[in-house]
Amino acid sequence: MLAAGERKIVIGFDMETDIGSWTAGDRGVKEGTPQILRVLRNHRVPATFLFTGHVCRSNPAVVEAVLTQGHEIGNHTMYHETVGTPVYDTIGTNFVLDTEVKGRLELATEVIENVAGVRPVSFRAPRLFGSTAMILALEKLGYAVDSSFPAYFYGRDFLPYHPSREDWSKPGDLRILELPVFYDPEGPTQEKNRSRDQWPMLRLKGAAWFSELCLKLLRQVRDAAGRSMLCVYLHPWEFVEMPATIRADEATISFKAFLHRNTGAAAVRALDEFLGRMKADGVAFMTMKGFAAQW
Repeated sequence: MLAAGERKIVIGFDMETDIGSWTAGDRGVKEGTPQILRVLRNHRVPATFLFTGHVCRSNPAVVEAVLTQGHEIGNHTMYHETVGTPVYDTIGTNFVLDTEVKGRLELATEVIENVAGVRPVSFRAPRLFGSTAMILALEKLGYAVDSSFPAYFYGRDFLPYHPSREDWSKPGDLRILELPVFYDPEGPTQEKNRSRDQWPMLRLKGAAWFSELCLKLLRQVRDAAGRSMLCVYLHPWEFVEMPATIRADEATISFKAFLHRNTGAAAVRALDEFLGRMKADGVAFMTMKGFAAQW
């Protein structure tokens, strides 16, 4: 069990196709993951890599590289489909009915286990679109931890909790642990508070700003035992330069700047500096699975 006063950061990478699955490409997985692994190795930081089943099956060498370095493999659905309730507007999203959720998550679990050789016990929903049906399915499948709760949307604190079987957003008696993704409570409130989410602020505002935010929140948000934690999520495609526009036979899509600004080398430098700053201040890093076992 974590001791009073300990400060932890759980860092995870959602291993999906490029630009939040707006494209079918996987340059981020193929080219960005080695950059991430190098930075993590240099700082001796463990992380959780949450693969979609599709990306996992298409990139077994990447999965092997992640495992060889001692990181955790988790689940990010089969095809980046929506398995919960949207908290902001999007288009082109594949929705799964509540009655289909368990089967889809079970399929992704089996695919990832077959490729990785280890059964995933950590999960994050694409776009943080979670639900009670999703949590109950994860509970039945034996998952230890989920990190899909968009605390910025609910305006709640982001301390871990065991969800209720009636309402996943409230504490209850389920075995699975929920790790809410943290946000900036003093940030702007545009786009249904999404502008307060911690992602993609490391890339947009830089390591110094992001580090100060993390250290401030680690001081302010503690449980009754004085323990504090933050859950950070990133994507491999952020570490490869992404286009502002993509063209297909039926449409041309121009992305908002936050999806492509400072991708590539700038993002690699920001991650490197952030990890160095946190470790220099005595903050420790854990995988999702490791954290759940000790909380």
